[in-house]
Amino acid sequence: MWNGFACAPSLRSEVPHAPGRSRVVMIHSLRQMSVRPARQPASPRNETFVALYEAHFDRVYAFVRFRTGDEATAEDIAAEVFTRAWSKLPDPDNRNAAVAWLFTTARRLIIDHYRGRRHQDLALVDESAHPSSPSPEAAAFSSERLALLARCLTDLSDRERDVIGLRFVAGLRHREIGSLVRTSEGNVAKILHRALGKLRDRLTAEGYTASDDLEGVTE
Repeated sequence: MWNGFACAPSLRSEVPHAPGRSRVVMIHSLRQMSVRPARQPASPRNETFVALYEAHFDRVYAFVRFRTGDEATAEDIAAEVFTRAWSKLPDPDNRNAAVAWLFTTARRLIIDHYRGRRHQDLALVDESAHPSSPSPEAAAFSSERLALLARCLTDLSDRERDVIGLRFVAGLRHREIGSLVRTSEGNVAKILHRALGKLRDRLTAEGYTASDDLEGVTE
């Protein structure tokens, strides 16, 4: 059991989630696909898929945005994940297998995205990408936190960033992460421990300590 880093909700909240309008439109489209004329029974698979989408789209989107740092790219990749799932996911009723399939596909699409780019921009989000804030002071603080996270993440390997994102942004369990990155549950804990140590070292180098209460990026 991982101890000392209870930040899953706060770190996930730092990453803007799927835009409301886009999400509503996609849900409406999926619901339309599940609708059948009165003489034809609704497909149980279609209904299950809509429920799967509603439960996990935001998690997939948040993870992809965490890893790519770009809203439009995250929308495109998350949409592509579920487009492929519609035709290729073997059994939407199997929750564990379905979640593993979604995030495996998302990770592959992220790799393809970076392969198509000449230089990888490892920034978490740009300064204008944080959610709307009630005041200029709150907006400035949010941008500062996101910029700090971006700088810290540059010290991590791709695998460490994946594990951090899957654990604290997507909210997956160690066992689920292990199956995705093909390692043991215990090794996931070790990777997290090593990655968080690097983050703490970078925070110290940046002049921050635990007493600065940067929730979501330190123990």
